[in-house]
Amino acid sequence: MRKINNQSSNPTEKAISGWKKIVFSSVLILIPILIFLMLEFGLRIFNYGNNLSLFLKSENYPGYMEINRDVNLRYFTKLGKTSPTDDIFLINKPDTCYRVFVFGGSTTRGFPYQAGTSFPRILYYRLQDAFPQKRIEVINLSASAINSYSYIDMIDEVLDSKPDAILLYGGHNEYYGALGIGSVENGGNARWIKKLRLKLGKLRTFQLVQNMITGVASAFSGTNDKADATLMERIVKDKDIPMNSSLFKDGVIQFDKNLDEFVRKAKDKNIPVILSELVSNIKDQVPLDSNLETGNSEAIEVFNKAKSLEEQGQIAEAKKLYYQAKDLDAIRFRAPEAFNDVISNISKKYQLPVVPMKRYFEDASANGLIGDRLMIDHLHPTIDGYFLMADAFFNEMKDRKFVSSVWDHSKINPSSFYRNNWGFTELDSLIGGLNIQSLKAGWPFKPVTELNTFLESYNYTSYVDSMAFSYLTKGERHIEDEHIKLAQYYAELGLKENAFEEYFSLIKLHPYIGDLYYDAIKYLIPLEKYSEALNLLTSAPNIEKDYYFYYMTGTLKLKLNEISQAINDLEYSYKNITKDGKPLKILIPLYAAYRESGNGEKMKQTLELIRKYNPEYARGTEIDDQNRIVKTITFDQIYENARLFIQNKDYNKAQELLIASIKVKETATANKLIGIINILQKEYDTAYGYCLKSYQLDPKDSENLINLFNLNLMKNNFANAEKNLNELKLLNVDGSKIHQLENLLKKKEIAK
Repeated sequence: MRKINNQSSNPTEKAISGWKKIVFSSVLILIPILIFLMLEFGLRIFNYGNNLSLFLKSENYPGYMEINRDVNLRYFTKLGKTSPTDDIFLINKPDTCYRVFVFGGSTTRGFPYQAGTSFPRILYYRLQDAFPQKRIEVINLSASAINSYSYIDMIDEVLDSKPDAILLYGGHNEYYGALGIGSVENGGNARWIKKLRLKLGKLRTFQLVQNMITGVASAFSGTNDKADATLMERIVKDKDIPMNSSLFKDGVIQFDKNLDEFVRKAKDKNIPVILSELVSNIKDQVPLDSNLETGNSEAIEVFNKAKSLEEQGQIAEAKKLYYQAKDLDAIRFRAPEAFNDVISNISKKYQLPVVPMKRYFEDASANGLIGDRLMIDHLHPTIDGYFLMADAFFNEMKDRKFVSSVWDHSKINPSSFYRNNWGFTELDSLIGGLNIQSLKAGWPFKPVTELNTFLESYNYTSYVDSMAFSYLTKGERHIEDEHIKLAQYYAELGLKENAFEEYFSLIKLHPYIGDLYYDAIKYLIPLEKYSEALNLLTSAPNIEKDYYFYYMTGTLKLKLNEISQAINDLEYSYKNITKDGKPLKILIPLYAAYRESGNGEKMKQTLELIRKYNPEYARGTEIDDQNRIVKTITFDQIYENARLFIQNKDYNKAQELLIASIKVKETATANKLIGIINILQKEYDTAYGYCLKSYQLDPKDSENLINLFNLNLMKNNFANAEKNLNELKLLNVDGSKIHQLENLLKKKEIAK
């Protein structure tokens, strides 16, 4: 009997059957994908979750990209996110632009101060001054409590943003920072899980699931119940990570792999990278694990031995033990030296420059032991330390020929120039100090069982101190409001220099806000610091070059007796004035500029225009044959007329005018001009007295210092001349002029 075959022998039927299986399988796969896409699309439509792109188009600065304020939600799910900087960069990068991105944690962010005193911001100004023909952009991507997982997460978006260089100072947060081995924000037990989470975290669907899980988890347990806990305490899960333990080794491996990936991606795109050694307070920071529940550790013993050796003058041995004590400290807020080894090895592997930051800090520290002079706590620099960091990165870029193969050394100011001419006020200093005092009043600087009562017990001692305290304790306050309020307070007291410094601090914090420059120079003009005001205004990287800008530059140039340039600016301003502008405001200084130029025809035309708005303007004013006003009305006109008399060698008339003005109001300008008159008349002793008085009234006027330098040389007072020269070096004086004065001093000393 023949066996019956139930399977179809028709090949067409077999093909159809196979095709159906493929379709059926595809549908099974596509349905969840389609559901996911619909859910993701729906969540975006209803604006659920957060756009976690690194960069967004700026709403406040058209044509610019800015750092997304929510970007750090990628890394923080249990604690509140830390804030990025407000840095911006052009969407359409011009050929003359040199763009630098800087990665790091709280040190790179500038903690405990504002970002205006971070080393990337200082570096920006140094590079811009060195290359005035270029547009320099330094974008600081740092934030507190982020680490190398953040760096590898951001790097692709940075590489798509046309960087010319990438700098990195980071490593202290590897254990306790977000996604760190010992962090509450651990993110998973394996590197691939953490990386996958970072990829998925940008999806709204993932954010929905994550929020649901976090919500359920928080209903049953909390990360930290202490209301007084600082971020340092709240972010730590595994407090005790002994040297060479499995967690310690995992941290080193994590840093090595992430840093390698970070550098490799940049090198694949041919973007140069500069790494930096990590520095810590080794001399004056007792190992933090003395406040662990387990009691004192080996780290304390080694630290105390180092102290003893230092006191005995055995510095080399003491330094070795200080570093050993830091590495033995089981609380891992300070990066171990193994991380500097990782940095060194990766730099060799990829042939990268490394900033020798340890050498910079050791050279600037007594006996080469890094302590409280440069460190305000366990690892954050003091204000002097931040300028030192900027100097270290700047020198590395210069030595390695970043930016350009040719660096014009005459345009390179010494680092001391920036330290002595920076927007860092008493308010900034007090806020930084209070930040640190509050931090050190809690764990790990105190036992975990000890309450942090610093803020409750603090008694402020001055008006500025009270403002700093209020800023830190009242979350709704903004640092911008505090500086402006303090500037107004100083102005009411007549302290215009102090008022200016508050705005100057804001300019360093927000260099792209043009209004801050106008607000700042309104305090310089009454002080007759016209050159400083003009330099500040023209240095603004994003100020709108409208009619008002040219009105201000033209007016300042007129004050500086730069007549032809003043006329050009004021004419441009008048031609481009907007409907809501005030023509009279521009016409009056333009009339004065024409007067000084001797252009009688333009004077008459401008006067006719002025009298359309003010018919009585300049009625009865005497005009000489050269169409110059003889009748003196203001102090500025006194100085201008005095300069004309000096040019015509009519010294007696010039001095009469100036002495008369001093009887009404003593100014630096009047004393300086009288000093110059006496120099020209070879009355050097009299000249010295007036020049010294002018210097006392305005110590930042380079002309005063040059006059005093020359007078001291004539008197063979070389010590004072050298002092004048050193002060000149701190001002924005051309390098060739400094070199000329140095040679003159040497020749005089040799001749003597």
